[in-house]
Amino acid sequence: MIQRLQSVYLLTIILILVLLCSMDTIHYIQLIPEGKSIAYKINLFYFNYFENGQLIESKLQLGLIALCAITIGLCTMAISSYKNRPKQIKLCWGVFTSHFFLTLSFLVKTMVYIPSFDSKNLLLPSMFGIALLFFNFYLVIRSIALIKKDEELVKSADRIR
Repeated sequence: MIQRLQSVYLLTIILILVLLCSMDTIHYIQLIPEGKSIAYKINLFYFNYFENGQLIESKLQLGLIALCAITIGLCTMAISSYKNRPKQIKLCWGVFTSHFFLTLSFLVKTMVYIPSFDSKNLLLPSMFGIALLFFNFYLVIRSIALIKKDEELVKSADRIR
């Protein structure tokens, strides 16, 4: 039932995750005094390492892809189970948990892959990507609150009858 606001929030979570898989969530540039520049680009699919604009290393991040797929799958299941609100709330908590592990894994991999990580070398799109990653938590909590509100409304209507 797409007209409910919590369904729109859950769909937005899916769209943000797809966006974070395609855009550079972390774009980090480090200038070395010898005239060399090192760039790291990390998203939920790939880790890329550049020296002077040349791609040196590229890694596929299978763990993050799996966690992202689990989160998207749980969101889809929560959207489709709109008739069973207690189940939908449990699925949303599953979305929250899987997204927490996705975010934690992403940040740990960032710290591991970038040896001298410092936030001052992040480019502006990185701040946007990180903000989107954390904005999903707000959307999940908001969805849970709206589902609980619907459940209370249905229960009060049942008591009146």
